Amino acid sequence: MGADPLLLGIDVGTTNCKALVFDRAGRAWASASAPTPARRPRPGWVEYDPEALWQTVAAVVRQALGQIDPARVSGLAVASMAEAGLLVDRAGQPLHPIISWEDSRSDDQYRRWLDRFGRAAFTPTVGNPPNSIFGVFKLQWLRDQAPAAYAAAARWLHVSDYIAFRLCGAQATDYSLATRTMLFDLARLRWADDVIAAAGLRADLLPDPVPGGARIGVVTPGAARETGLPAGVAVGAGGHDHSCGALAAGAHAEGVALASMGTAEAAFVPLDALRIPGPDAPAGCSFGAHVVGGTYYAAKATHSAGAAVAWASQALGFGAAIDRMEAAAAQAPAGSRGALFLPRLAPIDRGAFAGLTAAAGPAELARAVYEGLAYEWRQHLEAIERAVGARPATIRLIGGGARSALWVQIKADVLGRPLQVVEISEGAALGAALLGGLAAGEYPSLAAAVAELRLGAAAVAPDPARAELYERRYQQVYRRLAPALAELHQALGALGD
Repeated sequence: MGADPLLLGIDVGTTNCKALVFDRAGRAWASASAPTPARRPRPGWVEYDPEALWQTVAAVVRQALGQIDPARVSGLAVASMAEAGLLVDRAGQPLHPIISWEDSRSDDQYRRWLDRFGRAAFTPTVGNPPNSIFGVFKLQWLRDQAPAAYAAAARWLHVSDYIAFRLCGAQATDYSLATRTMLFDLARLRWADDVIAAAGLRADLLPDPVPGGARIGVVTPGAARETGLPAGVAVGAGGHDHSCGALAAGAHAEGVALASMGTAEAAFVPLDALRIPGPDAPAGCSFGAHVVGGTYYAAKATHSAGAAVAWASQALGFGAAIDRMEAAAAQAPAGSRGALFLPRLAPIDRGAFAGLTAAAGPAELARAVYEGLAYEWRQHLEAIERAVGARPATIRLIGGGARSALWVQIKADVLGRPLQVVEISEGAALGAALLGGLAAGEYPSLAAAVAELRLGAAAVAPDPARAELYERRYQQVYRRLAPALAELHQALGALGD
């Protein structure tokens, strides 16, 4: 038993870089974490120095491997934030800092796209209505504002792709990350030449797309010296952190939905077949390829979920200790004495408090943040259910936010549906480890890998009285207020900060 192989999952997230070593049952044998080294050189800009990011990843891998026998690691893969990426030259050297998904520098390119094509022109092909976070607009910004780097570039790599390249020397991207460029033909699982041409971009920059878990190489001697990994360990194609987390939580087939409660939070609904609504359907849902080959998903995200909680904790005077904010919110009544929060603090979007009276103090505003996040997530889930014509029987929760008993209970009460909190500390890293195991030949399929996991799940049921109150507030107030505020905020955005 002690000699059984172990698997390494690397998760390069918006907040932290993590390395965890798991056995086949999903038990963590070793772990290490360090803050993701972000830079904010201008208002609205968020970027990463590629070398600093690699050194951070290499350091956490070394720390994790120091807790086990590294020779037991047979495979690895990397999960990462999705839309962030960088240009590299023919030697693989970075030509520009990594532009984060939450960076707003390409807002002008996004708006010009909307003016020229609208929201629905390519959605049946790429599965996504335009959003400023997508890779297409970051590439357009680089073409327009960093032309020397763009001209010298040989590849555009996502964060997961770049870290895998540093580990094994091969350049590829998986289908789930390719989805988030808005340049990928979902039905054909290849780059969409017509969209690339419409965007005025170079098709040769885009790396070969492969399914999650495909073996793309092995750890090189140089990477072995930097990380402590044995040379020759299999490196699999990783993927979007939400998809990797969904894999680990068993959300890889229809009927099981997922809330990945991190810095951002997605309503994630797996699909056995691609079902993108027609051009006349309401826009808003994103469709993509899952890391599990042959399956897809529909999703809709709150780009500032955990980020909104962290912001509110500081803004409301609770400081960095979010547990203080949660404790105060737990003392406030359901409904927050009329206060409502619109949790849209990411680029382009604007958030708001509304319905304020003198009775609403910090505790009520704190609770309103959790309630607003739950209302928003319910709205996302219902939009997906209408789009795909299916209602998942099971809803599972993972991520840092799932450790908040108050937030989870409010979510259950607002949904009026039971939830399952999967007892998994690092879902994205575990999903990446399973992909690494597939690449190493440890599993015949990802479904077989998930079947071997031994993870518990805690059921959380809605409270009937609170669910009734929240149902009225959701239907009568939030569903009307949110679009009105969004329209107002578009006007404010046009006026400038």
